[in-house]
Formats: sequence, structure tokens, C-alpha cells
Amino acid sequence: MTKKQTLLLIGVSLATAILAHAFFLYQWTQGVYMAGPDDGLSQMVPFREMLYDQFTSGNFFYVYEFGLGAGTYSQLAYYYGINIFFFFTVAAVFLLESLSIIGEPDVLFWAQATVFFSIARMTLILMVSTYVFRYLNGRILPSFIGAVLYGTSTMYFRHVTYWEFFGDAFLWLPLLILGVEKIIREQKPGWLIAATAISFFDNFYFAYINGIFTGIYILARWIFPLVSKETPKRKQLKYYIGSLLLGLGIGSVGLVPAVWGFLQNIRPPFDQEIALVSSTSNILYDSPYLVIPAVFVLLLGLLPLYKQPQFKLFTALSLLLIVLHFIPWAASFFNGLSAPQNRYEYLASFTIGGAVAAGLPALKKVTQRQITLAGIGMAAFYVVFHLIDSSLEIASLWTAFVPAAAGLTLLLVFLNIKNGKMAGYGLLAVIVLSQLVITNQYQYDKLYVHGGLKDTAKDYMLSENYLADEQQELIDEVLRADPSPLSRLTWKADGRYNTPLIQGFPGTSAYSSILNGHVLNYYYHDLEIDMKRESASRYSGFGDRANLHSLWQGKYVMYKKGEEANIPYGFEAYKESENYIVYENSNPLPFVRISDQIYSEDALEDSHPISREQAMLNGLVVKNATTTAEQIPENENLMDKATIKSVGGSYSDGRLVINKKEGGLDISLPQSVLESDAEDVYVSFYLFNNVEEAPLFALRVNDFWTTRKSRESFYKTNVNDITIRVPKEEKISIRMREGDYTLKDLEIYTADYQGLEQASKRERTNQQPDVTLDGNRISMDDLHTTTEGYLSIPVPYEKGWQVKVDGEKREVEQVNYAMLGTAIQPGDETVEFTYLPPYFKITLIIAGISLLVSVIWIRKKRK
Repeated sequence: MTKKQTLLLIGVSLATAILAHAFFLYQWTQGVYMAGPDDGLSQMVPFREMLYDQFTSGNFFYVYEFGLGAGTYSQLAYYYGINIFFFFTVAAVFLLESLSIIGEPDVLFWAQATVFFSIARMTLILMVSTYVFRYLNGRILPSFIGAVLYGTSTMYFRHVTYWEFFGDAFLWLPLLILGVEKIIREQKPGWLIAATAISFFDNFYFAYINGIFTGIYILARWIFPLVSKETPKRKQLKYYIGSLLLGLGIGSVGLVPAVWGFLQNIRPPFDQEIALVSSTSNILYDSPYLVIPAVFVLLLGLLPLYKQPQFKLFTALSLLLIVLHFIPWAASFFNGLSAPQNRYEYLASFTIGGAVAAGLPALKKVTQRQITLAGIGMAAFYVVFHLIDSSLEIASLWTAFVPAAAGLTLLLVFLNIKNGKMAGYGLLAVIVLSQLVITNQYQYDKLYVHGGLKDTAKDYMLSENYLADEQQELIDEVLRADPSPLSRLTWKADGRYNTPLIQGFPGTSAYSSILNGHVLNYYYHDLEIDMKRESASRYSGFGDRANLHSLWQGKYVMYKKGEEANIPYGFEAYKESENYIVYENSNPLPFVRISDQIYSEDALEDSHPISREQAMLNGLVVKNATTTAEQIPENENLMDKATIKSVGGSYSDGRLVINKKEGGLDISLPQSVLESDAEDVYVSFYLFNNVEEAPLFALRVNDFWTTRKSRESFYKTNVNDITIRVPKEEKISIRMREGDYTLKDLEIYTADYQGLEQASKRERTNQQPDVTLDGNRISMDDLHTTTEGYLSIPVPYEKGWQVKVDGEKREVEQVNYAMLGTAIQPGDETVEFTYLPPYFKITLIIAGISLLVSVIWIRKKRK
């Protein structure tokens, strides 16, 4: 393209992107932002705010504020940890901040800025796609039309609104196809190497989806040759393999840690039945995933166009993907053989854009009779898809617009054949304008009204449910007065697990598709911590269990006044504001704990979680270590001394049938327990809803409330062993709604917290080392160790940590099931933990070698 054409393309692409976002831009002026009310506000916005702060402070590898701590390249790689477009976004925002054009970005800024960054991304998508389609057919205007149908598709707005980084997949896909075509036509591997490297580095999930499609595209190209002289297939294969390996090598520095993080994540496999065929949505009128443009429906019926190789290729691919839309197994396959998700359907928008870009220049060769027949076929399709969809309203303006736009397209095609250039320009204008109307209507109907976007408003974000000044000021006041290196505060606003990121404090909860598997096992199995809401991809708090708060530096818990319930033992009112109160842990444990009283995990394998808590207070539990402690903590199961009575139903042989609105079990404790020094009661049981289609239900144990997922939910954990702590009372009441349940393996234990108080007192009397947290480095000085044992710190164990003691490298140990630790010897003075992404050094070497080989290969091909 000439310089003039390039500048014109930039201007037109930017104008189109702005018009495509017209509804969102208007809502922005009304204080409503382009960010979904759930994942958008809970993940996308706070993740960008957190990582911006990390990156601009020079910390690229580890985040202490995310949950209990997380590796950026592993647990946040799926989002923005290694997201290339986000890197450029950070650079742009940092420049604006440095020039004092904007203030310091917060979560509100990132919500407000989403629409503008989306416009910038879409502009790039339109330009890149236009270039790729033009490379295929040589016509810039039809290529731009095809790019518009792809870049402004409804799926783009669905992706960006709910999962903002998903939109990047639209940018990398055309580059992969261009790379394939460069090899087929010119035997040039550079583009495919670059596109493959970017895809693998940027996001492994969409690298998987785009990679599958690229493979399908290569096979289709072998069936449908486009030019007379193409590289022989065997030679193509050599180029593809070489480009793939080199791109994989370059991208491995991001891909390998990301895949490792995914593989160590714990999420139950999808075990529900997947239907063979399903009509998920109306793809001609109002599908949330794929709305087929009218011009494509018309072009399908024009037989002369199939003489054009490019049209035939892209139409075949489009029809394949359209058929897959109705097959849930395809949605499962593209989602990694997990739950069916239609996120891959942007591929169909790309192939449809390619087909239209190829078909429009050939309309001159079509007769009026052929267009008439195609028009009749198109009308039949719209009628049929309307009649079979009972949800469409006949009187709806939207229902009328879609076929009207189709009819206008048909009319202009007629005029284009008869009257020439002006009608042709009119046709192109109608295609673009109708696409813009459809996308803006989609934003209003599917996202704003029915997608909850109207709730993503400035007023909400500044309310007590998200980012309230009163909460923020009280939290800041508490933590400013705390000298500890890492003191955690438990608090969630409106049930949002990433509230600590939103309000900027070290918390005890996290929500992400990928989390530390050791931490999840700690919650699910090792300690059976109930998080007051069953859901995969989350962890939160410590079930109001004082021992666990102390072990993880959980020094504070905040409540809204009047909602204090099940306050952990030893927490006392500390500071308050008008509407909130913070309780402080009176039995804290130090950041660094050293002990020679060691328990192996195997020795505690059959112990109850409360016994494991006691072992972690008496000493340390070390994986694969030898037990040196004299006695394994044991606690008496009091179930044999208690009496059980069913309420609102019947209970026999572990089956609880509740036939009232609410019912369950009442467990009366023996008098000896009531007269003892016990402070709390731990009740454990196995709970399973016997009705598969039953919805989510609430479970209450005295004043402790939690929820359990439906068995049909994608987000159930399949963890049914439950342990709940409640203050000691005469009776334990387990309550659920009407239903049929399996409730068995009941156990009851008491806790007096003498072990916690003794451990806290013992540690406070010992001299504590100086601790410094600096990015991915944790330093401890002046240990003054006098015994041989182990050291632990309340930072999650994960691959990537290394440790040096007095400058000498030692093994990193997994302590207390999920904590970081190492062996200690008498006389040790300094310990330094350093984190780098898993396999970072070796992948960095591989990336460097792969890049060097790529440059040599490309230069050799040029010569």
C-alpha cells in the first residue's frame, strides 16, 4: 500500500472503531463503563490496576497482594501477566501519568479507560485484517469490508466487555494466517515464526484455539489452492514445522510458566453429559456469539462466486464453523475438552469476513436472475430462522431491522450490477452501516440490558459495595500502624474475592481461573476450610478459625457494624469508623517461624484437620521429612457422646430427607463438654445432594452460613467433606432447605486454644529476625539459630522459589502443607528466598537461541 492509502486506512479504521463503540462511548458520558459487573469488576479491572503498579515499580514476577501470594507468569499469565497488548497499555498509561496528563491510575480509571483501549485495539485489528485480506485478493476496499465484519463482530464486544484480554485473540489470528500464506506463496517463514511466538507467549489458551484453526486452514489450503504457483506441500510442511518449533522456542519464556501454572491448578473435571446437537442461539438475528451478516447469506446463494478460489475456501471454512456452532462437543473441544464454551466463534467471523472480501469484487459477473434466486433463498432463511425461534418478538424494532438490512443489501446488489460504481459504493456503505447498527444494538440489548452492564456504573464503584472511601480509610489506618512485614486483613465488599486488590491491602482471598494448587489443596483437603461459598477458582478467609489466621499472618478482620458473627477466637475490637469495625488478633505468630519439632505429612495423614492445626502450632509439618516430634496431636471425637435428633424430616443410615421448608439435624453436646474449658466446636461431615438437578442451596451450622453448588454447576468443587467451626453452645443445629441429602461421617471436636496462646507467647519472647520483602525477594537477617530444624514463612510454596542460607543454596521445602520453608542449622544467620517463573532461565536461553536461529534463517531466505 502507498503512504496515502496507509494513512487513509488508519483514519477510516479509527473512525469505524469509534462508531462501533458509539453506545459504549455514550454510556461512558453517563458514568457507565465497558466492564462486566462480575468478572469485569472482580478480575479484569483489579488485575490491570494491580499489575500496572507492579510493573511500573519494576516488579515483574511476584505479587504478595494477590490472595496469599502468586507468581505473575504462572497464576496471572492467563490474564495480563504476560499480555503483550497490556504491556503497550502500561507504557502508554505510564507516559500519560509521567507527563501529569492523568493522575495515579486506580480501579476506577481502568474501568473508565476500557472503551478507549478497546477502540485502539479494534483499530489495529481492522488494519491488520485489511492487510491480510488484501494480501489474499489484492482489493483494498472489499478487504476493509471483510475486516469490518470480523473486527466489529458481536463476539468481539462480548469478549472485551466481560473478559477484556480475550479481545487480543482477534489481533493475533490474522497474523497466523498471513504467516501461512507467506510460506505458501513466497516461502518466507518470518511472519509465521513471529505470529507463532507472539501467540505462544501472549496467552496459551487462545494460542490453542488459534493454533487449531491454523492447522485446519493449512489443510483447507491444500484442498483449495489460490494461486498458480504455490510451494509444494512437502516443502510447506518443513517450513511449518521449522516455524512452529522456532516460534515455540521464542514464546516458551512465557508459555512454559503459564502452562505449568495451568497444570498445577486444581479444578474438577467436567463430568456432565454433553448434547450431540443444540440450538444455542439464533445466528441470523440475535445470537450472543455469532450474528451472520446478511451479505454473506446472500453471497452463499450466488453460484458463480464459487469459481473464485478464495471465496470457495473461506465459505467452506465458514460453513464448517457455523455447523460447529450447533454442536456442543465442538465448544468443549475448543475449550480444552472441558465445559462447552463458545469463545472460539470469532473464528467464524474471520472466515465470513474473508469470504465477503473475496466475493464482493466478483458481483459484476453475476446476472440479475442469479441474484433473484439468491435473494429468494436469503429471504427463505430469514423466515425460517424467525419461525423456529419463539423468543423473537414480531413487533420488535430489532426483529424488523435485520431482514430490512438484508433486503436493502439485496437491492443495492441489483443496482450495483445495473448502474455500476455509485451503487457499489452504496452497497459497501450499507454493509458497514448495518454492521455498526447491529453491534451497537448488541451492546445495548445483550450487554447493557440483559448482560448486567448497566450495573457497572461510577456510583456503584464508589459505593460501599466496591471502593468506599470509609472502608479504604479505616483499612489504611490499621495497616499504617502495623510494623509487621506482611499483615493480612480479611474483608470482602459485596462478596468480591478480589476486594484486597480493589482496595489495595494484603488480604486472604482470591478469585482467578488459575490458582496455586498447593493452596487449593490446603483449603479443600488438608485443612477442610469452608469458604462460606462453594465455588471453583476461589479461596477466601480461614473459616473463622483462629489458628489458621495466626499461621498465615491474618492479624485483622473487618466487619460491617451489626454483621459481626462467629468472630475468630482471640480477635478483639481494635479500630472503627462510622459503619465498620476492625478486630485484631491477640495471638499473632511471627512472620518467620523456626522449629525442631517436625511432623511429616504422612504421620498426620489420618488425623483430623484440627489435629493438623495443632501440629503446625507445636512445630512444623514438612513434606517428605522425618518426624522428630515426640507425640502426634490427637483429639477426641465426641460424636459417640452426643445425641442426634432430626428436624423437619427423617435421618437414617446417613440419609437425610427434609420434607419441611427447612430442616436438618440437632446435635446435643454432652454436659462434660459444656463444663470444659473448650472455646469452640469443630463439626465435620460428608454432605452430598442426592438430587442432581437441585439448585444451589444454603447450609447453616448455628450462626455459620455457607452455600453449596448445584451438581449441574460448572463451578462446583466436588469437595464434599466439610469442617465448620462454631463457638461452643449446648446444641449444634445443621440446617438446609427441603431435599434429599447424604449426610454421614459426623465428627465433633473441641478447641481450647491453649496451643495457640502458648505458641504466640513463646514466639513473642524469642528474638525475631529483620525481614524485608522486595519484589520477588524475601530477605531475613540475624536469625541466631541454635537448633537444627526447619524454617517457614507464610508465603505459598510454588515452583520457582529458590533459597540461599548464608549465601549457600539450599533446597526449598514445602512446610505446613502450603507454605515456603527450608532446612536450618545452628549458626545460620541470613536466609534469602528469590522467585523466578518456573523454568525461566532455561526458557530464556531457548528463546535467545531460537531467535538467533530465526534471524539467520530469515536472512538466508532473503539472500
